Amino acid sequence: MKMKNKLFFIVIIVLFTFSSCSGIIKSYVRKDAENVPVDIGKEKTIMLVVEKNKSYNKEVEKIFKECYSGDYLFITKEELDTKYSDTVKYRYAIGDQVLILRPSKVTITHTTDLNTGFTRSESDNNTSASRSFQIIDRITKKVYDTGISSGTSWKTILKAYLKKIDSERKKNGGN
Repeated sequence: MKMKNKLFFIVIIVLFTFSSCSGIIKSYVRKDAENVPVDIGKEKTIMLVVEKNKSYNKEVEKIFKECYSGDYLFITKEELDTKYSDTVKYRYAIGDQVLILRPSKVTITHTTDLNTGFTRSESDNNTSASRSFQIIDRITKKVYDTGISSGTSWKTILKAYLKKIDSERKKNGGN
């Protein structure tokens, strides 16, 4: 019976953690008034989405279809300044920023198993990455950032950000 209670407790904690992270991300992206261009949607424009790799692009395209009702095109970084250089027609471009963190301090912990008497050493030398999203106004050169990043919840960040962008775009006439 105790094992079932422990398992239930762990499941509840995990569910709470993931649902609360999602809520925090959504509310944080919605609160920041500086992370969406104020003029978006006032004039007809096509949002350019800078591609990464095939699997990433597929996920991002799914999210765009679900959360953004304006016109958009997936392009390569090279096409941004060549084929799509018209900054009036293609005023806004969205892409991601990946931050990779490597700790400068390594922590080594020693634990002794009371049952066997063996000592085990563990090194805390992990590398982590997080992703945030940015829109650049290609006319003013101003960069608008989500203001929040995550390694595991980047899809939630992008969904909340696109919904906010789309809402602002519609408020301004929806072009």
